[in-house]
Amino acid sequence: MIHAYTGNGKGKTTCAIGLLIRAFGSGKKVIVIFFDKGSETYRHNELIALDRLGIEYHVTGLERMLPDGKFRFDVTELDKKEALRGIAIAENSIHVDKFDLIVLDEVLSAVTYGLLDKNLLEKLINDLPSTIELVLTGRCDDKKLLDKCDLVTSMTKEKHYFDKGVKARPGIEY
Repeated sequence: MIHAYTGNGKGKTTCAIGLLIRAFGSGKKVIVIFFDKGSETYRHNELIALDRLGIEYHVTGLERMLPDGKFRFDVTELDKKEALRGIAIAENSIHVDKFDLIVLDEVLSAVTYGLLDKNLLEKLINDLPSTIELVLTGRCDDKKLLDKCDLVTSMTKEKHYFDKGVKARPGIEY
């Protein structure tokens, strides 16, 4: 089955990592590839947990947090190169006959924001062996792409404490 966790609300990565841990706990072989989450400044706390559990993961992408504390939204050629590196890892992962569940975190956002060509993700989906469960996360409004999925959940923000000026908190948002 192919899952998609999308939408503008909080919880896409959290949902996917929760499913990954559930599968891992049941003895399934799992891997996660993080798209556009590279950072030289800090390690996301989920990576620390995955290290402790011994779960394989790969982080692709460049730093998005600027030294002045602002977030970088532009897309550079290096961002695109990193997304290609991520999809290459994903392609290899579906062909090594080693994994039961593969999570591609923020791959939908990588397509939506132009870091990754949609055709590359569609090729991976089309080549996916029936023995592998695939989880895609990120913002996406491409109905044709989402139609390829067996499960689509949209996280919808009704309200968020960010709107009151509460900053991202370690262990909760990252």
